[in-house]
Amino acid sequence: MTLIELIAVMALLAVVMTLSAPVLSRFFRGRALTEEARRMLALTRYARSEAISRSEPMEVWINPNQRTYGLRVQAGFGSEDEKKKPVEYDLQEGLSFELAGDVLDDQGNARIVFLPDGSIGEESLEMVRIWNEVEREAIEVAKNDTVGAYVIQEYSEKTAKSRK
Repeated sequence: MTLIELIAVMALLAVVMTLSAPVLSRFFRGRALTEEARRMLALTRYARSEAISRSEPMEVWINPNQRTYGLRVQAGFGSEDEKKKPVEYDLQEGLSFELAGDVLDDQGNARIVFLPDGSIGEESLEMVRIWNEVEREAIEVAKNDTVGAYVIQEYSEKTAKSRK
């Protein structure tokens, strides 16, 4: 292989990468939304499992202003040592929460509570929508009374039009 051939191959690779970069960036932004919704769903399942195994109410808290969410033992239950180790996540860049109704407490958090029998507390959120602001796409993690758990739902066009 000569030096000229090597330079030609490198130039060709540079052109291909330049043309594919915008497509790949959109792919990864859409993937971030899906992965964040899956992580939220996994956290609700983990919270339900922990509530049952510990026999203590567990709450998934969501702070839309700080773009964080996590899991902790509900206030007034559990030992002090367990309260020092909460699970907490930050939303990925470009994503935000949208909550239905006026559901925030004094600290600016919304809650999903799982009781020790595995059921969902009455004060829990019905739905949380995770928005990708750049692509204008959303995924909902919503309560499904049929199965007694939260599920990922497809986002509806009607909701998207009302947000624009």
